[in-house]
Amino acid sequence: MLSYIRILGAAVCLAVTASQTSVADESQADPFRPFPDQLAPSLFNEVKDKAFGGVMDEEKALYYYVLKHLRETSLKDQKQAAAFNLQQRRSEIKTYRDHPEREFPVFLDLFKNSDRYKGRPVTLTGRVRKLIHYPAAEDNQYGIKTLYEAWLFTDDSQQNPTVVICTEVPPALKDGLPEGTDVIDHVTVTGYLFKMYVYNAQDTSRVAPLILAKQLEWNPRTVDERGSRLFSQILAGTLVVLIVGIAIVMWKASQRDKRFRERRLQKSQTEVDFSQLESSPEKTQSEKATPEIKTSESKPQADSDT
Repeated sequence: MLSYIRILGAAVCLAVTASQTSVADESQADPFRPFPDQLAPSLFNEVKDKAFGGVMDEEKALYYYVLKHLRETSLKDQKQAAAFNLQQRRSEIKTYRDHPEREFPVFLDLFKNSDRYKGRPVTLTGRVRKLIHYPAAEDNQYGIKTLYEAWLFTDDSQQNPTVVICTEVPPALKDGLPEGTDVIDHVTVTGYLFKMYVYNAQDTSRVAPLILAKQLEWNPRTVDERGSRLFSQILAGTLVVLIVGIAIVMWKASQRDKRFRERRLQKSQTEVDFSQLESSPEKTQSEKATPEIKTSESKPQADSDT
């Protein structure tokens, strides 16, 4: 009996050890799942990229499940996972592995290597030029009521959008872009690449990454009104001083020119050569060449007859 209990205990220990080993092997097999709440890439295997019609009916269950998962996961954990996955991706490319100071073109890599990003969080930052909201499907089983659709453009996207679907936006964006604004900057989104989405452009059909996210983060640059007024006053004062300085320099230059002209005039008057008004040398020589004419006072010649 005792030996049976010992054998049973050894079998239980082996089973526990084997299960722990299998879990460890699974974790090591997918190094891009560093956090237990990150979705498995295999969930997205059946999603069809570049298919016309947007999200297909057979994809909607996963579509809403991902949105529900993101809503229940802290944004901090999502960003941490996205940062880890980005570092892993950099390590796979020699140029960025050897030069960690270079900025990684996330959108470009996402667009060209979409399979590499399936089921792995990614963070994008850029400008939103379109933001709309519409009701979620009534038959979704996760209580999601409203979806927000944003078209995000990053610095490296070359005017190609990323379509973002999320369930939360800042209060200022509940009704879309602020009134009188057609673009907002400093928008960040973290989420999963669901598929490569086909949309109709003005000239043809195009493809864009479709990101499912928890929320949009908008961090508009705040302007210090008091500091802005002070800067304007300083700028205006500087311009006034500059204009006055230029006027003074121009006046002094004109005075110098006036004095210079006066001195030149006085010098010209004192250096006039009045000898030039006398007879020219040619006239004097002609006068010398003319024979002398005897006057009546000259002594008469003797009479030859005398």
